[in-house]
Amino acid sequence: MGWYLRKSFGFAPLRVNLSKSGIGYSVGVRGARIGANSRGTYIRMGRGGVYYQKYLQTASGTRQNQPIPIQPPRGPEHELAQVIPTASASSLQDSTANEMLQEISFHYRKAKIGPVVTAIAGMFSVVAILSDLPISVDAAIALVGVIAAVIATKADYKRKVVHLDYALEPESALAYASMLKGIEQLRSLGGLWRISSGEANANTKYHAGAGYSVKRNRVTVKFEAPSYIKTDAAVCMVNTGPQRLYLLPDRILVYEGDQIGAVQYSSLTFNLAPSTFVESESVPYDAEIIGKTWRYTNKSGGPDRRFANNPEIPMVRYAEITLRSAGGLNYLLQASNIQKANSFAQAVKEYGLRLSPSAQVAVATTTNRD
Repeated sequence: MGWYLRKSFGFAPLRVNLSKSGIGYSVGVRGARIGANSRGTYIRMGRGGVYYQKYLQTASGTRQNQPIPIQPPRGPEHELAQVIPTASASSLQDSTANEMLQEISFHYRKAKIGPVVTAIAGMFSVVAILSDLPISVDAAIALVGVIAAVIATKADYKRKVVHLDYALEPESALAYASMLKGIEQLRSLGGLWRISSGEANANTKYHAGAGYSVKRNRVTVKFEAPSYIKTDAAVCMVNTGPQRLYLLPDRILVYEGDQIGAVQYSSLTFNLAPSTFVESESVPYDAEIIGKTWRYTNKSGGPDRRFANNPEIPMVRYAEITLRSAGGLNYLLQASNIQKANSFAQAVKEYGLRLSPSAQVAVATTTNRD
C-alpha cells in the first residue's frame, strides 16, 4: 500500500485498465473504487490525482502482509485431566477437638438478623420518601433504620462469636513464635499458587515447549482470625480459593462454605522440590530466571517463524510444595522462591514435632461474653 500520483481515463462506473502486467478492471465512483488486476483485489481512494491504494487480497489468495494463518488450539478453561483433589472441610475431623468444632460450627451457622433488619429499614425509608412526607420525618425514619441495623449487627456478633483463650507454656510459646517466622516467609513470597490440575501436552510447540500444562490460582496469606472467633493469639490465614486454612496454636481449622474441619500439625507431611516453569505472567520479584523460550516453538526449541506475534517468555525456577495430612488434606502449592518455601515447610514441620501431647496448649472455649 502507499500514496502515489497517477492520471486515469475511463467512462461510466466500470473501467478497464490496460498495463504491462495485464488487463484489470475497477468499479465505483470518482474518489472511491474497488478493482482487480494481476496482483489481486484492491481499494483505491483519493481526489485530484493523489490516491491511496491498498490490496485487500493478493492473487495467490492470501491477505497482503499477513503471516500464515496458523491458529494454535485454545487452552482449556476447565479443570485439566489430572485433578489434584483434597478432602472437604466436613471430612477433616480431629478427635481431640470435637467439642471445640461443634461449638464453633454451631455458632458460625446461626442465621444473621442484621441483613434482614437493614433491608426492612431501607424499605421503610424508600416508602417514606415516595409518600411526600416532610423531610424531617424522612430523616427520622432513616435514622431509626440505621440505629436498628447497627443494633442488629452487634447482636449477630454476640450470638455468633466464640472466644478461644490460649495459655501457652514458655517452650510452646517459643516454638509457636518460630513457626510464625516461617509463615512470614510464606507471606513475603512474590508469588504463591495452588495447582488444582494438570495434563501432558500432546503438541509442545503450542505451549512454549512445555511438556506439561497446569491450572493454578493465586493463594493469599495474611494474619487474620476466622470470622466470629476472638482470640489473643496471632493467627495466619492461607486462602487457597475453595478452602481457607487458619493456623492456630494447637491445630489448623479448615473453612469451606459453612463447613469447618480441623487438622493436627503432627499429621502433616511436606515434600518440597524445585520445578522449572514457563511463566506467561509477570515474573515475581524473588523468582530465579534460568532461561527463555517462545510462545510458539519449533522442533529444535527455537522460535516458530510462522507466527508474527511470538513473544519471548522467561523460564523460571519455582518450588513445588506438596502438603498432605492423614485425614485427606492434599495440596500442591507453587512458590516463587525456593529458600522462602523451604523455611516455611521446615518451620511447620518442626512445630508439629514439638507439639507433643504433654506440651499441648490449654484451650478454653466460651461464648456470649460481650
